[in-house]
Amino acid sequence: MSRHPRSVMRFTMLALAVLVSLLPATGWGQDQVQSPPHWFRVSWQPGVLPSTIEGKVQNMSPFRAIDVRLQIEGLDAENHSLGQRLVWVSDDIAPGGTTSYFSESIPGAVVYRVSVVSFELVSGGAAVIDAESGPSRTVGTSD
Repeated sequence: MSRHPRSVMRFTMLALAVLVSLLPATGWGQDQVQSPPHWFRVSWQPGVLPSTIEGKVQNMSPFRAIDVRLQIEGLDAENHSLGQRLVWVSDDIAPGGTTSYFSESIPGAVVYRVSVVSFELVSGGAAVIDAESGPSRTVGTSD
């Protein structure tokens, strides 16, 4: 039994069209803005009371930041963890460098690690990025 060449070609084209339509669409792009971990800068200093730190969070993104949460880890003189606290920065942070204040105490701590662990960026009333980071990134430690 021989097949007609035209039928074979039609079947081949149909099979190829079905195969191409089932493949996932691929593409590429390049992010033209900095990634979120670079959008915040945390600066802090020892507080007035023992084992207390106070500081500011700077929003370097082009968006208003809300619900910014920090993880503060207190360490003893031998760099052993004495505990961690999750704290919310006090206010929304306007875009482009406006700062917000925080203060926290971990009894016995002489060194601290401060990380931004979650935040939401808002533009025109709509959320742009609602992020909760994975592993903590140390933003600053005391001298």
